[in-house]
Amino acid sequence: MLKKQLIKFALGTFAASGLARLIEPMTGGRGAILMLHRVRPRGPRAFQPNEHLEITPEFLDEALYGLRGLGVDFVSMDKVPERLAEPKSSRFVAVTLDDASLDNLTYAADVFENNRCPFTVFATSGFLDRSALPWWLVLEEVIARHAVVDARAIDGSEAEIVGSLQQKNEVFRRLSAQFRAGSEQDKQQKIQDLAADHNLSTDAFMDENFMNWDQLDELADCPLATIGAHTVSHPMLARLSSRQVSAEILSGAERLEDELGAYPDHFAYPYGTKAAADAETFRQMRSLGFSTAVTTRGGMLKGGGRDNLFALPRLSVNGHLQDFRVLRALFSGAPFFAKA
Repeated sequence: MLKKQLIKFALGTFAASGLARLIEPMTGGRGAILMLHRVRPRGPRAFQPNEHLEITPEFLDEALYGLRGLGVDFVSMDKVPERLAEPKSSRFVAVTLDDASLDNLTYAADVFENNRCPFTVFATSGFLDRSALPWWLVLEEVIARHAVVDARAIDGSEAEIVGSLQQKNEVFRRLSAQFRAGSEQDKQQKIQDLAADHNLSTDAFMDENFMNWDQLDELADCPLATIGAHTVSHPMLARLSSRQVSAEILSGAERLEDELGAYPDHFAYPYGTKAAADAETFRQMRSLGFSTAVTTRGGMLKGGGRDNLFALPRLSVNGHLQDFRVLRALFSGAPFFAKA
């Protein structure tokens, strides 16, 4: 937490000093793609290990208002390739949300409409079908609800006490590390088993937290909304065989086409890190019928044909850093320029 506070302070100070504005012509590129996940009011629960993946509707509104005040254009993902190909176009922002959480419809859509901002939701078809689970959120829910957790379904460890906030966080860190390191083929079965062992109704949990097909169809009817693909079961694609990668991507996209009537033009790599999507994944993506694909790797869009449209970077709007000064510093491109 101290590290997050220091990062927030440093970025906020950088923006407030005026340095972000001064350096931006050299580091800001053509614009950015924002990456969001959940948008909802902050809950009362102290144990929120996935809090970095959600922001409040109020902060989303503040962020969009602030970015518009910088004179940037809000564009849909459909417009990104052509804007990058135009060497003299103004700076722009495209906003994306991963996974198709229910709050994207119930909270975020109104904020986007009020700000006249296009947005793209990358939908995981297995979440919509209720055939796959977001293991990181189910794990959080199991630990939050119980004072004793039996993790034999995950790592073989027997029941242990998770009564305090510290204990809950420690167990979550350990078990989530097990999930990330484990086989992609085993993750869904393991999280199903963990939920069953702790009497968590996964259908009810998904209904409370993720859109179903009718709700996604309702969102898709919004003139500002674009629906993109995000696989079937949210795996680390780089860990799968070429055939499995194609199956995950194409089956997810075709399921969206069946339900919504159109094959998606845009794709988001689950996790999106170097370990989850590598050069071979990007190469394979080029032949699967999409116009763009986005990662979770931080960075600005350069334009002028220098951007790989199937490995686009994004700026993460982090729930721990809900301060427009932080976003302003990131949007200057300076943190990524220094890292490069």
